Amino acid sequence: MKKLIAFLFFISGNYIYGQAIDSLNQSLTYFELIKEYKILDQKYDNAALITYGKTDCGLNLQLFIISGNGIFQPQSLHELGKVILFINNGIHPGEPDGMDASLKFAKKILQDTTAKRYLENVVICIVPVLNIDGALNRNSTSRVNQNGPVEYGFRGNAKNLDLNRDFIKTDASNTHSLKAILQQWEPDVFVDTHVSDGADYQYTMTLISTQHNKLNPILGTFLHDSFTPALLNAMKDKNDEMIPYVAPLNEESSPDSGIVAFLETPRFLSGYMAAHNCFSFITESHMLKPFSERVKSMMNFLSTILAFTAENKTEILNRRKAAAEYDERLKWYPYNFEVDMTKKDSIYFNGYTAEYLPSKVTGLQRLKYNHDKPFRKKIGFYNDYSAKDSVEIPDNFFVPQAYENIVRMLELNGATINRIAQDSTANCKSIYIDDYTTTSAPYEGHYLHSNVRSHSIDEKIWMKRGDYLVSTKQKSLRTIMETLMPDAVDSYFCWGFFDSILQEKEWFSSYVFEDLADLLLKKDELLAAKFTNWKKDHPKADSYSQLYFIYQNSPYFEKGYKRYPIRLLY
Repeated sequence: MKKLIAFLFFISGNYIYGQAIDSLNQSLTYFELIKEYKILDQKYDNAALITYGKTDCGLNLQLFIISGNGIFQPQSLHELGKVILFINNGIHPGEPDGMDASLKFAKKILQDTTAKRYLENVVICIVPVLNIDGALNRNSTSRVNQNGPVEYGFRGNAKNLDLNRDFIKTDASNTHSLKAILQQWEPDVFVDTHVSDGADYQYTMTLISTQHNKLNPILGTFLHDSFTPALLNAMKDKNDEMIPYVAPLNEESSPDSGIVAFLETPRFLSGYMAAHNCFSFITESHMLKPFSERVKSMMNFLSTILAFTAENKTEILNRRKAAAEYDERLKWYPYNFEVDMTKKDSIYFNGYTAEYLPSKVTGLQRLKYNHDKPFRKKIGFYNDYSAKDSVEIPDNFFVPQAYENIVRMLELNGATINRIAQDSTANCKSIYIDDYTTTSAPYEGHYLHSNVRSHSIDEKIWMKRGDYLVSTKQKSLRTIMETLMPDAVDSYFCWGFFDSILQEKEWFSSYVFEDLADLLLKKDELLAAKFTNWKKDHPKADSYSQLYFIYQNSPYFEKGYKRYPIRLLY
């Protein structure tokens, strides 16, 4: 009984774990957030809270919409020429700034009569919390580097998945449901709210804009030259100066040595949206600033991007339309982008002097940022990427019906897929996997492949009734290419959906194959010469390895080994 009374003391009143609670240092719980959105739904005719599909914890995903004309049908809104500004929160519920800020932002827009002019052009969609599962798993310790709030959610969802690594593989119901919402609403401008980790500096807010070089160039040019600079300048005018996300050249260096623009590939929600030709941003408020300041800065940013989106509606819509037309004419697809260290911009940076002092814990050198020595100076900003690979875009990808799961994921990405009505043959380009690297431990539930090397050959294939063709002449071109080219960094091959092709199914017994190998070498001079050269390069090869080389280069070796089942039809 005494233990119970003591425990209640620690969580009651204005105390938690014996610490006084600052009312400005508290984040709303999931159910408190939804209750507030329901009140707004009931109070305002131009607001609606709509329930969508399930999440892994069993609760439904919610979408809050502010529509100036009271219309909540996405197709009708697109036909009326409205811009869809989509704000996602709580993909990492331990980073709750956007969750609280978006609610305050929604209230401000609905209550402020001057905001009506923005709503003439823009419809605002807000996901209160994507990772409901993690939001319900509240604690005060999992974000050890973060300055408040007192309680917050957990990064992993009910399956212990990081949802911001799930947008290609779609293992979580949360991701599946959000994808369905995104396909329905087709956002023009997208914001995903986060709290940073990493270096210390003076800014409360930093920003990741979609990497402009990998974006459709019609969008990338506008993003780099106009959209992002306008957001940075507007935040500065609000005395809330913002800078591109601070990713130092390496983990051990301080930001004043230079920062590198973040590359969000399609596994990330923002990268996934960029592959749909959407202007996509990630806000990263600074973990060490007080929670109340972070929420205020997040509200400033949401107001800023709303204003720019409303004022540039025509430009945004025209460029997205032109980008779709550009993709329809595209002949070669660039992918696997890498930072170009030969190109460097300069930006002013407000930082703190980094000092290296003896650690009281380890006795070794530790990094400490001295707040008594602030500075403002120019630093290098590496914001240019170039494609390492490119491929001629096929007319269609052929997908065997055995890979129904791939078809369903492509459809969830918005792709239109045609089913083959009758048996036929076709000339195609087949890809064979030569080499790859695999993680030594699971990464988000998969053993992720990378550094994929392959070669392709022309073949004739039999396409059976019920197999699938995926045309590249559609608006989902970029997600199709990013997922179906096996060497693309976030392809379905790299995520392990085709691992069965990486295992041989038939073998040989050495004592039986020995005589056949001798006969093969005698009949095939090219094979014999190839074998001789191989032995020179492998002087210590054992007998089995030598026989395997002959087997591998003989007609008896299984033709489907490491042959990627998705074929390219030109």
